[in-house]
Amino acid sequence: RTRSRPQRPSARCSSARRERLKTVSGSTRTTRFKAGASRGRSRLRRGRSVSGGEGAVRSNGNRRKMLFGADESPAQKKIVDAAAWSLNIFTSVAIVMVNKQLMNGSGYGFSFATTLCGLHFLCTSSIGLFTSSNKGGSDVNASGEKMRVPPNDIAMFVIVAATSIIGLNMSLMLNTIGFYQVCKLAQIPTMCVLEGTLMGKKFGRKVIQAIVIVLMGVGIATVSDVEMNFQGTVAAIVGVVSTSGQQILVAHLQKKHSVTSNFLLAKTSPYMAASMLLFGPAMDELVTGKWVFDYEWSSASLTFLAVSCFFAVLVNISSFLCIGRFSAVSFQVIGHVKTCLVFFFGWVIFAAPITARNVMGCSLAVVGMIYYSHAKTQEAVRVTTSASGGNIANGKL
Repeated sequence: RTRSRPQRPSARCSSARRERLKTVSGSTRTTRFKAGASRGRSRLRRGRSVSGGEGAVRSNGNRRKMLFGADESPAQKKIVDAAAWSLNIFTSVAIVMVNKQLMNGSGYGFSFATTLCGLHFLCTSSIGLFTSSNKGGSDVNASGEKMRVPPNDIAMFVIVAATSIIGLNMSLMLNTIGFYQVCKLAQIPTMCVLEGTLMGKKFGRKVIQAIVIVLMGVGIATVSDVEMNFQGTVAAIVGVVSTSGQQILVAHLQKKHSVTSNFLLAKTSPYMAASMLLFGPAMDELVTGKWVFDYEWSSASLTFLAVSCFFAVLVNISSFLCIGRFSAVSFQVIGHVKTCLVFFFGWVIFAAPITARNVMGCSLAVVGMIYYSHAKTQEAVRVTTSASGGNIANGKL
């Protein structure tokens, strides 16, 4: 009997089968690769979602670097804060002493305050030459972003600042010295009202108490005769509100556009100089009855003018820096130490009379400043502690 043998597949059949196996194997590997890639993208998305909080922290960190310097430790921040305050206080007192000699009749008689302010801003605008970063000559902040302030914000700031200077000069012309000092004291409460109304900022009980103590002390030291009239009161209100708004804008624009204090100062100073030099001579003629063009210069008066402009540049730089690092209210409160130092150095250098009332008022003001610093420190610690507690409760730490 003959056994039937299984037929061998032909060569063509075997080749077709191998091709099908290769195709199936390749599609399997492709499917596995796509699945692996999909899992990888999923893990990446999960990683990004988990690190979203870290991204916010990095964003806040960049903003902090922009305001306080790159990688600034708490110890370095204290040093920079102290240096900024010291520079502002020293230069502010120094420019008052220089301007007394330059502007008083017993000195060189250059009594054109608005024009002098325009010259100060003209010199300050030169810092724009030094605010460019080394990165291709472009203006960038600490986080590497290009800095820019929209023209409408610059225009708003210049209008408010120019109104401030003109209003204060008109107030000084139309009011007595006593009422003018009272109006200057009204700047701090005005700033508190504006920040609370427009920005929703709240002030603690101890901070308000400290502000009241400072105002009482400076008022006792500086205010003597107080006489009011309608025109002078209107000019004083315009000067106080616009000055408060200008200092609030300094801090607001730095934070809103993530720009440095020097960059903002460099962008606004040329326009401030142009407006002051354009309207300054007419304003000064209205106040003094003389034109600045008729002033007879001497080498000594030119020297004092140059020194005044030099200190004005430092005052503007340190003022924008302090307001950006702290707030307009803190700048005004702590800045009243300059009033006390002006009394002291006026007595030492110019033999200006100083009374027991001046001493008592300045002492009370200093106590209020110390109390204010203590209250602000406690407030900052409380905010930091509550923020840390919230992060722990949310599982972020």
